Amino acid sequence: MKPIARRLLKALGFLYLAYLALSLLIILPLMNIMAPRLAKDAIDRELRSELLLFNPFNLSVEARGLSLTEDDGHRPLAFRRLLVDLSIASLWQPGIVLDRLWLDDLELHVLRYADGSFHFDDLLEGDDSDADSSREDSAAAALPAFTLHDLRLGAHLITYTDRTRSGPYETVQRDFELHTSNLSTVPGEEGQSRLELTSDGGGALRWSGLLDLSAGRSSGELELVNIDLTPAWRYEAEKLDFVASSARFDLRLSYRGSWGSQLQLLIDDGEVALHDIDVAAADEQRHPETYVRLGDMRLAGIGLDLAARRVEADSLRIQGLDVSGFDEDGAVSLVDIFSYEGAESANADSPAAETPDDDPDPRAEDEWSLSLGELSLDDSALRWATPMLSPERMEVSPISVSVSDIDWPASQRSRIELGLRINATTQIDLSGDLNLGSGDGELELQLEGWMLPWLDPLIQEQLRTQLRRGRLDANASLRLSSFNPDTAGFSFSVDDFATVLEETGEEAFSLRRLAIDDGELSMTEELLRIGSISLDGPAGSLHIDEDGRINVNGVLRERADTQGANEDTTASAASTASAWRVLLDRVVLNDGRLDFADDSLPLPFSTRIENIEAEIADIDSLAETPLNVTLNGNIDGYAPVVIEGSGTPHGERADGELAFRFRGMDIATMSPYSGTYAGYTIDSGTLSLDLRYALAGQAIEGDNRVVISQMRLGEPIESDLAVEVPLKLGLALLTDAKGVIDLAVPVSGNVDDPQFSLGKIIGRAFMNVITKAVTAPFKLLAGLVGSDRNLEMITFAAGSTALDETAAAALDDLARALAERPQLTLLVGGSAAPGSDADALRRAALRQSLIDGGLESAAIENRDERWLEVVTARYAELAAASAADEEASEEDSEAAAEIDADTMWEALVAATQLPRGALEALGSERAAAAKRHLVTVGSIDAARISINYDITSADSAAHMEVGS
Repeated sequence: MKPIARRLLKALGFLYLAYLALSLLIILPLMNIMAPRLAKDAIDRELRSELLLFNPFNLSVEARGLSLTEDDGHRPLAFRRLLVDLSIASLWQPGIVLDRLWLDDLELHVLRYADGSFHFDDLLEGDDSDADSSREDSAAAALPAFTLHDLRLGAHLITYTDRTRSGPYETVQRDFELHTSNLSTVPGEEGQSRLELTSDGGGALRWSGLLDLSAGRSSGELELVNIDLTPAWRYEAEKLDFVASSARFDLRLSYRGSWGSQLQLLIDDGEVALHDIDVAAADEQRHPETYVRLGDMRLAGIGLDLAARRVEADSLRIQGLDVSGFDEDGAVSLVDIFSYEGAESANADSPAAETPDDDPDPRAEDEWSLSLGELSLDDSALRWATPMLSPERMEVSPISVSVSDIDWPASQRSRIELGLRINATTQIDLSGDLNLGSGDGELELQLEGWMLPWLDPLIQEQLRTQLRRGRLDANASLRLSSFNPDTAGFSFSVDDFATVLEETGEEAFSLRRLAIDDGELSMTEELLRIGSISLDGPAGSLHIDEDGRINVNGVLRERADTQGANEDTTASAASTASAWRVLLDRVVLNDGRLDFADDSLPLPFSTRIENIEAEIADIDSLAETPLNVTLNGNIDGYAPVVIEGSGTPHGERADGELAFRFRGMDIATMSPYSGTYAGYTIDSGTLSLDLRYALAGQAIEGDNRVVISQMRLGEPIESDLAVEVPLKLGLALLTDAKGVIDLAVPVSGNVDDPQFSLGKIIGRAFMNVITKAVTAPFKLLAGLVGSDRNLEMITFAAGSTALDETAAAALDDLARALAERPQLTLLVGGSAAPGSDADALRRAALRQSLIDGGLESAAIENRDERWLEVVTARYAELAAASAADEEASEEDSEAAAEIDADTMWEALVAATQLPRGALEALGSERAAAAKRHLVTVGSIDAARISINYDITSADSAAHMEVGS
């Protein structure tokens, strides 16, 4: 046996020496010689190395200073040393066992060319079918058995260069270190691993834990510290409209997971943080003042159970969030800069997912549950510019938000606290409890110092006015149901409010304070109840400019494109709103004022109604009982004004009454209107009005009383609008002996009439009274004394100037009426008719001629023989004169003798010549007779009566004409 043993040992020694010789003399040289050739043939790259070593004693392979170089000079791979140490345990342990796999100072450079291809694409080329089958086989096969006792990977430099990006884009990671012990796919073997990676931005990745590849499970701790996110931005910078100057990310967690038959993952005590975020618009001219800055956002206490589909966290705290941007023409700057250029094309290329309508909701079985102990936002700000507000740029700072006990699906209410300050003047605080799932809860809102001019652009979209001043304070308690207000209690106040007309710049409406207290709103009951509304110092302006336009006309902007479409919706909204009930306990108005000015007149006019006070109580929108209103004030500080009204504005039939009482107004201030519409200014006088209107359905009836005292007209004013009415005469006719005009002016109209205007109706009624007075003055005068006689004309017998009983009675009535109107003057004109009066005068003249010829008046009265003789003789003379061109014949004389006495008498009357001016003298005598009676019998001052000697008429009368 000994020789055999020696021979065996000798053979083994020989084999060992041969093995050594083969390793040192053949394998080692071949490795160094053939490796570059094999690399060139296999991967078409140049392989360089300082030295390739094979250690036959411990079965290790070592490569030193190895690098790969491509044809274009790119070096994708290089390392200082690679050591692979095969363990002798491979002879009895399952699979391959490596004692060591060390890779030191790795330099890896991934390159993407400008055409989008990678430098290693040629290594991936192959037959698709073979690749598919290979993938199927590899997927079906189990992991090969291997054990690696010591894995150490250290990368000095990992570089990624992308030439499809301008620059080109390049990012570098340094000092990558991976250390794993006992990495094995053999069941029962569990490896302890450690990974460290440091980036060129100062960040680090650290992982340590257990890894059991055979069982498909791992546990450990993962930490990312101060990871720089800007390389990701730089990679896509060409497609992005923002610049990320700074962005850091931290992550820390402990985990347990498995990926065998079912994926399991548990995370405990995790924490994620974003900090030092500074993102701004790339184009500052297109997106000025647009940025997002964040000091720190930290999600702590993270726990995740993948099997239970539950995520929880203790807190999410945000510190120093600063957001700035603007919106314009429907575009939001922040949305613009964060829009990704390739998103639309990617979405367009990918087919839309089609889910049948009858498929169950995929979220039903995979719903996750979330819980967050507390969410807080502190020391944050929002700076925003929007044309919807004024000033356009608003600063909301500081902002604080706190929400606690958040879960989803929500099973409890979360506590919410919010506080923010706007432009250093407005404070908004919100607090309460809210179920984020059902939307049920209670909230308290407090608002202090909201500047109403901020809302001016919104107001100007509807009205041609500007909000100049105003501060809003409000308190509200809301009870929510499904995120909608169910009930609310509220109160608010507006202080120092003023609006300005856009076109003229004048102040249209203002108030010192508006307060609404004890408001209650119930959506389910459709009920609005308000305890009190108080208006202190409301002031309005009504101004008519030189062109006759009223300042408040056209304040509401009309939208022609929606006007027709809104008719149906307006009616629908009105019917819906009518179901609501509004209860108002008390409305109080204090120290109101209305300024009125009219520059359309030749003389500008202005007045002011001041110290307006009013109080209304117990208003019920559904009540049928009348609502009573009383308003008191004064004009220009001295003339009291009382406005009283009652009605049922919310009843089925809009009935009501309205009364205005004005006392002692100085009508000299009305000169601009009297000058414009009547042609005269007013020097003095006072005005009192009692205006009463009754509305029955759509019909309005007014019973107005106007009392003007001691009015004196002033200078005439030229005006194209002056009515053609002798105003002085009208006023004289209406002014009594005490200098008072007391008129009843009834009005009527229909409010449904599109042309309805109460002011026009009143003005028309008043002018009707004046017009009737001046067009029928003697009818008015007869009415003053209750006479039914015609006082305008006194009739006389033909050719007579004597007053009969009827004429005397008419003059007596006229005298009494003139006594009632002492400002009237009377113009009396007599007239004589060319027919009857002239005939009477000729008869009187013929009779007087016969008497002057010696005929006695008794003979004329009795028509005796002497009268017949004289008449016959005179008639013969008349006949002879008429035949002046011919000689009288006996036949003519015989014919004249046959004419009766009456015919001869009438012929003589007709041939009688009246003195020149006889008819005019008769008319004058008649006028004088009328004046004598008025003066002597009626006691009228003779200075008030004048005689017109130029009046002619076809009447036997005295004509009266009044003047002032």
